[in-house]
This record gives sequence, structure tokens and C-alpha cells, in this order.
Amino acid sequence: MLRITDSSDESLTLYLSEDYDEQTLACIERLTALVRRDMGDWVTDVVPSYCSVTVFYDLLRCDHSEVYRRLEHCAERALQEAGAETAAPQSRLVELPVYYGKEVAPDLHRVAEFAGITPDEVIAMHAAGEYRVYALGFRPGFAFMGKTPEPLRLPRLDTPRPRVPAGAVAIAGAQAAVYPDSCPGGWNLIGRCPVKLFDRSSNPPEVLLAVGDRVRFVPVAREEFEQLGGSLDG
Repeated sequence: MLRITDSSDESLTLYLSEDYDEQTLACIERLTALVRRDMGDWVTDVVPSYCSVTVFYDLLRCDHSEVYRRLEHCAERALQEAGAETAAPQSRLVELPVYYGKEVAPDLHRVAEFAGITPDEVIAMHAAGEYRVYALGFRPGFAFMGKTPEPLRLPRLDTPRPRVPAGAVAIAGAQAAVYPDSCPGGWNLIGRCPVKLFDRSSNPPEVLLAVGDRVRFVPVAREEFEQLGGSLDG
């Protein structure tokens, strides 16, 4: 499935699949790399997501029809390579320490009740998986990861919290995330990570995670969490 639509006066979005999985992600990664490599100065930004890639282009350097034609060619090539099981770009593994203590995990017991297991089993199950970053959005540095083990796929809260602290480790449905800063949020909070996911003080601002990264959550004790710079406030 390939569908290309205008998403603004200066961008096109290419939809490659109806659902997101490892094969779709590999195709998204291939397409993103092809566009950045082959379309050069025409492109001002490339934004990969779950099942699509949005490409922003410079109207002073190219026209819509030519951009459409070249993007269609890149997408068809990416889909062909995925079908031929061509090796995907090597993904990066990022390990994030997580403290699952009750002070920072207000929804841990509710997730355990939903899954019909103990809180320790929730922690073990959450930390045993390997998650993929499928999209960045909502907040700078906010990485949408998946897929959370099925027993833990509790829906979002009916009423979002007015403030979720930075570093909160959260799950909602099949998705997992770490809040990069303090903000409102309705996901289920089961721990906290001391690692900074977004650094606005650097120039340009630094984002730790990228689409395609593999992420593992590594349980740590409270003492190590605080030694790594974690805070129990909030």
C-alpha cells in the first residue's frame, strides 16, 4: 500500500502501511534514508512516523509535481527492498535506567490489577521487552515506543493529570514512553528515568532518541537512580 497526499503547501506525506510493525518500520527507515540522500537541497525536513513519512521541500528549488514523482520513486524502491528482505539500516540500542519505586509509580498497582499479576511481575515484564521508537512528537524529545506486552496494555487515564514530572516512565495501550519534561499527561505512570531525553540548553537542542532506535528499560534501585541524577519530586 502506497498513498501520497499533500499535508501542506510545502510538504507531502507518504503512507506505506495500515499498521505499524517491524517490517513497516524497516521500510520507513529505508525511505527516510533514500529521501535524505537522493533529494539533497530540495528537502528541508523529513519526519518519519508509525506508518508514514512526511517530507518538507523548498518551493524555491523545486515544484510539486517533480517532488511527487521523485518521492514516489523513492517509496517504491523502499517497498521493493523491504519485500526482498534487504538488510535494514543498523538500529541503535539505548538502555534507559528506571526506578520502579512506589514514590514514582502511582499507577503500578493499578496496572498489576488490570493484568492479574503482581507489581514485581509488571516490572519484570516491562523490563524484559525491547521497544522500538516509532515516532517523535507531542513534546520535544517525546518518543512513542512499542509494543508494550499485551497483559500491560491498560488504556490511558479517563482524566489526564495536570502535571506529570520529567522522566516519568509511562504506558498506554500498546505504547510506552518517557516524559522528557514536566507537562500534563494521561498515561499510566509505572516508574521514573533519570536520563535527560531532551536538552534545550545545547545548541542545537539535543534529542536522545530517534525513530528506529531500540530501547530497553533497566531496573535500578533508588540509590542508583538518585546517583544518576534522578529526582523523586513531583
